[in-house]
Amino acid sequence: MANVVKEVKKAEKDADSIVEDAEETERELIQDAKEEAEDIVETARQEAEKEKLEEMDRFKDKVSEEKEEIIDKGREEADQIREDAEENLEDATELLMEKFRSEFL
Repeated sequence: MANVVKEVKKAEKDADSIVEDAEETERELIQDAKEEAEDIVETARQEAEKEKLEEMDRFKDKVSEEKEEIIDKGREEADQIREDAEENLEDATELLMEKFRSEFL
């Protein structure tokens, strides 16, 4: 009977040890999973930040191209206005000269 009690106590002790080992393994697995999840979240955050910066660079490039196109178009229009103004000035000068000649000469 004493042997049976010893075996039961040993079995209980072994069972307690198994439970403690299982709980420690569970804590370690949970901690590992949390760390892995944090790594995944950080990697995703870094990738999102990188994509955001790349998208901003593409947007800046597009805006810069459009700005240059607008500036070039404005320069062309300004050049055309200058040419038209010079032609009008020449025509106005000639008209005034003719009028002056016809009235005073």
